[in-house]
Amino acid sequence: EEEFYLWFRMKLPRSYIKRDYMYLSKKICQYLPPSTAKTLLRCNGKEWNVTLTGVVRRRLVNGWKQFVVDNKLNKWSVLLFELVEATSSAVIFVVEVQG
Repeated sequence: EEEFYLWFRMKLPRSYIKRDYMYLSKKICQYLPPSTAKTLLRCNGKEWNVTLTGVVRRRLVNGWKQFVVDNKLNKWSVLLFELVEATSSAVIFVVEVQG
């Protein structure tokens, strides 16, 4: 049985580097729990805790800025987000920095 993961790729706008939030791609939002959820970002063997929030436009807050700083992201960074878990108790994205 193959596991199919949902993903989206995003070039980081400058505003997402300066602020402590990031809006998620609309195409992934329908697969996310409808309420606020603890979210884990896994990247390069490390993990960051953030919070998924918002109703119409879902976004990551409370820790996004730390993720940006720790991974030395800049306005040319391209991120690949792979959704590997999405339940009411936990959301997990594996993030790959591609640029």
